[in-house]
Amino acid sequence: MPTPKPAPTKAKADLPALHLADERQAALLLLRLFELRGAARNKPMTRAKLTPPMLKRLWNRRRLPPQFVQGVADWLLVAGWVFFDAGPTFAAVRVTAVENWPRVFTKTLNKELGDVAAGTYDFSAHEHLLWEERTLPDGETNAGDDIDANDKSPDDNE
Repeated sequence: MPTPKPAPTKAKADLPALHLADERQAALLLLRLFELRGAARNKPMTRAKLTPPMLKRLWNRRRLPPQFVQGVADWLLVAGWVFFDAGPTFAAVRVTAVENWPRVFTKTLNKELGDVAAGTYDFSAHEHLLWEERTLPDGETNAGDDIDANDKSPDDNE
């Protein structure tokens, strides 16, 4: 004799309430992940690459709205981490790791900044700087690619 199925209301009552971590809790989960990873490496984490699917799984979310991500970033900054969108992925860097990085100064651009203020600066002379490491939609970079837009393979004409 088959066992009777529980009534739908009974089955729903037995389920735990769903919870979405708020921004502070999401930051704590990420910090705990950094702590565990650092312990496994026997070396504290100073930087991390974080994929959107991993963050969605960690935070039990189907999407990552910008205002939520910014809230998490604000809490991580309190904990000494900078969290940012890095194109196809996210990244986190410990603030103390940045302290030893070289600084840049505007002093070397004084004349050029005057030209910018006067509206006479030739930005086109430096356009190549935007194209050197451009990230393509599939995550690859165009660095070193010598593809001419006018070159067409036989498949391009179909």
